[in-house]
Amino acid sequence: MRRTNQLTRRRVLALGAGAVAGGLSGCVGGETDSGGSESLLTHNQWGQGETALSYRTSDFYTPIESESSQPAAAPALRTQHEEWAEAHPEYRIDVEYPAFDQWKDDLVLDLSQGDGPDGSTLDSSWVADFYEFLQPLNDHVDDVDDFFPFVRNVTMQDGDLLAGWKYTGCRCLYYRQDLIDRYGDGTPPRTWDDLIGLGEDIADGEEITPFMFRSEPFDNLPYFWGQGGELVDEDGAPVLDEDPNREAMVNVLSFIGELVDAGVTPQRVANIEDVEDLPREGRNDQLAMFIGNNDLIEREFKNVVEGDSWQRWQVAQIPMMESDQFATGVGGWTEGAFIEADADGADAMKEFTSTFVDPDAMARYCAATNFLPTRESAYDSEFYGDDAIEYQDTFRELLQDGVARPAVPIYSTIASEYADAIERVVTGQADPAGAVDRMIAAVTEEYEG
Repeated sequence: MRRTNQLTRRRVLALGAGAVAGGLSGCVGGETDSGGSESLLTHNQWGQGETALSYRTSDFYTPIESESSQPAAAPALRTQHEEWAEAHPEYRIDVEYPAFDQWKDDLVLDLSQGDGPDGSTLDSSWVADFYEFLQPLNDHVDDVDDFFPFVRNVTMQDGDLLAGWKYTGCRCLYYRQDLIDRYGDGTPPRTWDDLIGLGEDIADGEEITPFMFRSEPFDNLPYFWGQGGELVDEDGAPVLDEDPNREAMVNVLSFIGELVDAGVTPQRVANIEDVEDLPREGRNDQLAMFIGNNDLIEREFKNVVEGDSWQRWQVAQIPMMESDQFATGVGGWTEGAFIEADADGADAMKEFTSTFVDPDAMARYCAATNFLPTRESAYDSEFYGDDAIEYQDTFRELLQDGVARPAVPIYSTIASEYADAIERVVTGQADPAGAVDRMIAAVTEEYEG
């Protein structure tokens, strides 16, 4: 048997939904509260019970503000963890903070050798790699249908909820409402043709770039997914060479090439890498529309622009080839329990893991961080509202069509080759069909090799 408040959103760090800081931090030691007694929570120990449960996570998720890489979230986590500790006085959680670049591989190895922790934080893209070790949370999480479809697709197997996906983010279209009013009908573009036509009008009437995006694969995969395209099959094998997948990818690269040819997007788009580049151009009146992550509205517009002028920037669904197609990319982190069902503390560990996806706890955390809840009911919580991210209703709608990265080894090669294909089309080194075939050949060679 294997054992081993009110929140200050303005202080949130400038970190995206799909990235988290890792690393060893802090030293074991008893922290004290203001009265000098031992605290219920320290950086390395949550609770004071005699029976220890082991857990691995990042200092991104510590409830101790002074130790946190995300101090804005610490009060919400403190409230959550203290409630758990008070409800389970016989247990404590001994916390490890692994180096990020070793975390996943070490966790797989330790669990396969029967020496893993009782639970751990997991990137949503890791969950499928841990299906055989994760223990069901069904008895501790109410109404699993309350989670968005993409959450259930990743975290559920054979009716069992195997991980608590605690927050997410999504990609969307950012646009200047005043320019959409001036050159369109006030409604953001829904299709590629709409976007190109509007962009051409803006290019003719303004000294401003109409539309930009990063060549980062995840920013451009929604175009592919919206057509029903699939990167891999149920066994994790690449299927880009099959139609309609190849056709969908050629369509995407043809659209990107047309953006450049029409003067809607300049060739320099191939050099855009930093997430801050495009909102900076937007703030400086150099850009009319771009694809970006949901949290940019807060940290790159609302929190840095004086007055209310940031409100001219609105968000919408990503334009698709056809008006009835919808998709956005999603990421985020989860919590999982590995402790066997008959082990001492199994229920306590599962209840701890499940607290992260309690609707009110999720609402508190997301309101503090500008991340998005993964449960419908969290958006209706009293703790999510005025303090939460702007345009939350739109983001909530987008998440209905969220698509997660496939959790398979070949994805990294697919992503790299996709970025290369975009660059080759944008710079005129290849036509869309040729770029796709080159991409397919490279992915196939890597997979078969």
